[in-house]
Amino acid sequence: MATTTTPTAAAIASTDTRNTLTPKPKRVILRLRVNEFEGEGRRWEQHVDAIKAYLIWAGRQASECEGPFKKRKHFAHVEPFQQPELKQTSFHVVLDMEQHLLESPNLNNVPHEVYCVRRNQEGNL
Repeated sequence: MATTTTPTAAAIASTDTRNTLTPKPKRVILRLRVNEFEGEGRRWEQHVDAIKAYLIWAGRQASECEGPFKKRKHFAHVEPFQQPELKQTSFHVVLDMEQHLLESPNLNNVPHEVYCVRRNQEGNL
């Protein structure tokens, strides 16, 4: 998993919050390619696979995104897909990490990290 090549990438790399002992709220944006997902990436199970791949890469438990809403450590949502005639090439899954730790949720005020998620030659994320 690699960070984007935007100027923000340098800031992300310098403030890498993986494997921290004290969980802190943050927003993680996963950028995915539509053509690497069956049915143009519209199946939720495929999004969950991408989320779990990120969590494992980040040194977290893949199960942190599972279970009833009130018990999940993170909240995920997917960018709405465009009309097929627009030939969308990428989409985003947004993870609000540790959102339950925020007293008055304003996710614009938490650190943001952006990652490109790609499949390897074996088709794994």
